[in-house]
Amino acid sequence: MVVSNPPYIASEVIETLEPEVKDHEPRLALDGGPDGLAHYRVLAPEILRVLKPGGLFAMEIGYDQKNAVETLFNTAGAEGVWTIPDLAMHDRVVVGMKKALETAQ
Repeated sequence: MVVSNPPYIASEVIETLEPEVKDHEPRLALDGGPDGLAHYRVLAPEILRVLKPGGLFAMEIGYDQKNAVETLFNTAGAEGVWTIPDLAMHDRVVVGMKKALETAQ
């Protein structure tokens, strides 16, 4: 299983965050590039490369990134991709798996 909470905030949004976030979190932990998806573009194919067949992944996302991150993982070849909401019912974690090996009958 691979679990990750990559930086997912768009670069231009960081300065608008609450002071307890923007002033105390390392920028490296927040900045997801121009659209917030830079790390997912790298991670989706890499996670599927390192997982064993049938292995699972879970990735934290921003509240508005469900469709984009699901698409990145589906395009990379993941199966069963879906998103789990947080307690406030905001899309929060994209999960899925690497295709299991087919067994000969």
